[in-house]
Amino acid sequence: MRPPFQRPENVLKRTDELIKVGQSVAALDFLYDALTSKRLANANAASTEPVILKFVDLTIEHRRGKQLKEGLTQYRNIVQHKNPESMAKVVSVMLELITKHVTEAQQNAERAIGLIGDLEETESPEDMILSSVSGEQTQDRTDRALVTPWLKFLWEAYRNLLDILRNNVRFEALYQKVSNQAIDFCQTYERKTEFRRLCDLLRNHLQAIGKYSHQQNSINLSNADTMQLFLDTHFHQLNTATEMELWQDSYRSIEDIHHLIQQSKRPVKPQAMANYFEKLTRIMYVAKNPLFLAAAWHRYYNYIFRQTKVFSEAQLQEVANNVLLSTLAVPIIKTS
Repeated sequence: MRPPFQRPENVLKRTDELIKVGQSVAALDFLYDALTSKRLANANAASTEPVILKFVDLTIEHRRGKQLKEGLTQYRNIVQHKNPESMAKVVSVMLELITKHVTEAQQNAERAIGLIGDLEETESPEDMILSSVSGEQTQDRTDRALVTPWLKFLWEAYRNLLDILRNNVRFEALYQKVSNQAIDFCQTYERKTEFRRLCDLLRNHLQAIGKYSHQQNSINLSNADTMQLFLDTHFHQLNTATEMELWQDSYRSIEDIHHLIQQSKRPVKPQAMANYFEKLTRIMYVAKNPLFLAAAWHRYYNYIFRQTKVFSEAQLQEVANNVLLSTLAVPIIKTS
């Protein structure tokens, strides 16, 4: 049975009392019940913010991802009309806390390796068996035990946040910020599988905008500022995909940007288009498609040859050479 509704100040007071006597799990459950109470939805957003911050702290401490998502969903409903800026603060604090735990786990893993007394000492039979069966060394097993759980929790946090914030005009800037941070996470920790899933997730969210355009607070892509936010994020996704050499995801990102450009009412900046075609040259080179490679080099040169303040004479000459060579490399198809 849920406890009767209490004022946010009393909720915090009771939570602190439970934590002081070592019952942090009970405090977390108490906060969860308070946050998911229907009556709390009508509470003042300013007075509820300390409650959600304490809730976020405890859910991260105990790695309760499902409860964290449900609590944030409830808080989104509370603040989205009157105080959406509070959601941005809570999200920032949440990601900083989890990232801090990831960093601490990496440091603990390094210290654990450093505690090995003699690096030339013969491995124990247990270590030899584990290494032969799993193919992992001591460093790999230590990372898996200490670092991987927090990396997984951080990844789930990004994914849940994107699901909570999607297709809501009041959180569109925050959604794009979290999207960019999730892309950076995948690149920093070299998470190629998660990056592919992230690209699919962002693509599904983009495709769903038209489907739910009739709903309240839905995203309007005809708004120039909104379109620019989506373009910036997908260009960042494209740049990261090419740097990680994920060529299929790079090509899909190119397609996403192409569809956005077609819908955009504001001309895309020449530098952004130059970046678009420069990445396309890399993709077509890997795809071994000489015709489209030559076309991409030609379009790239058309966008940069007037940008003398950005590109040097030597760079322009190099691109011009690539235009010529790629054009000459296109095979001639003889018609019978």
